[in-house]
Amino acid sequence: MYAITNNRIIWIDQIAFLNRTVTECNLWQVQEVNSKTKWLLANMLNYWTLTILTAWNATNMQMDFAPNSMQEARKILNIVDDYRDKKWKTEIIEEENKIIDDKTTKE
Repeated sequence: MYAITNNRIIWIDQIAFLNRTVTECNLWQVQEVNSKTKWLLANMLNYWTLTILTAWNATNMQMDFAPNSMQEARKILNIVDDYRDKKWKTEIIEEENKIIDDKTTKE
């Protein structure tokens, strides 16, 4: 199971009743989102493996037998792309404001 906030992905891997692993990463650290299948039955029922690869951790976030994983992978990639676009635009605006401030202080 995963949750996406406005800045990060939180990945919860429930291993047993009281045994779980929680992994978090920032959206800008996501490098790849993959979905794959190996079995005929999983392919027919549309239950694939969803994997998120990040820049900071050797451990992949992986969910086996994820329903509609192709659509989920596209959704995650779209969210990451939107986040990067907003961050990029914000950085450009901040840089332009800094240039304007530098010019006004020199005058």
